[in-house]
Amino acid sequence: MEILYRSKGYVLSPSAFYTFKEMKLLLADPSTGGTKSVDIEDDYLRKANLGDYRMGQEIEGRIFGDAFNGYVFRISGGQDKDGFPMKQGVMTSSRVRLLLTPGTTGFQKWRARAGERKRRSVRGCILGIDLATVALVVLKKGEKEIEGLTDVSHPLRLGPKRANKIRKLFGLTTQDVRKYVVRRKIPEREKDGKVIRAYSKAPKIQRLIVPAVIRRRNKKLREKKERIAASAEERKAYISLILSQRRDERLRQHNHQTNRKRHLTKKQTTEIRESRQMASEKQRKASAASKIKSKGKK
Repeated sequence: MEILYRSKGYVLSPSAFYTFKEMKLLLADPSTGGTKSVDIEDDYLRKANLGDYRMGQEIEGRIFGDAFNGYVFRISGGQDKDGFPMKQGVMTSSRVRLLLTPGTTGFQKWRARAGERKRRSVRGCILGIDLATVALVVLKKGEKEIEGLTDVSHPLRLGPKRANKIRKLFGLTTQDVRKYVVRRKIPEREKDGKVIRAYSKAPKIQRLIVPAVIRRRNKKLREKKERIAASAEERKAYISLILSQRRDERLRQHNHQTNRKRHLTKKQTTEIRESRQMASEKQRKASAASKIKSKGKK
């Protein structure tokens, strides 16, 4: 049970009075795929200046014991005695409460609503004696083999599914990635009195460009170009039809006016001419009267 030290009404941090105890190292070797948990005793923790290291830095293995002489590790994380994770970028060796976004260290994404942030307790990225576990990754192999870590070989069980990531893993350029996907072998077993033969399983490759996909894309592009060309032809035919209709309408109106003038009698023509002359004479007299009236006012 954790004891809170009180002095004059103030609650002091337990880490200030924390005593040395065993620390657990979580070791991982990417070259072999092995992992191992190792307990470090009190004597080595007293000698090690853990406050000089933080996440992402390299640390020599000899400070954790003679069994790790020559090893070089990279600090990838850790937890304190209460299970709060270390967070990269928090430059302290104690616990702090930060306003975190979902999906970051210390705040699981599925626990939050969209756009929500919450204040959560996280451990700083600087090492200390109050840590319960420290995660280390092997960068350089030492003098001795570590049983269960460097002397084993665990093949990659689940490989990448995306086509480009498979190419990156195997260094491929134009080869067919379907031949290089990581398969998992299922041994022969018995189920409900029946013997199921051994077989292998492989994931479905995502974003895989196969000839069928290329043909389908080319077909869609070809159909799109054909639709564009057909639409352009229909538009051209429609515009030509409208222009011909307008031209025919103008020609019809012109012929109608010509025929109307042609069928007028001589008397009608004379009447039209006289009416136009009378209208022009009235307009001339009205303009002369307006000029005289304006001069009289002056």
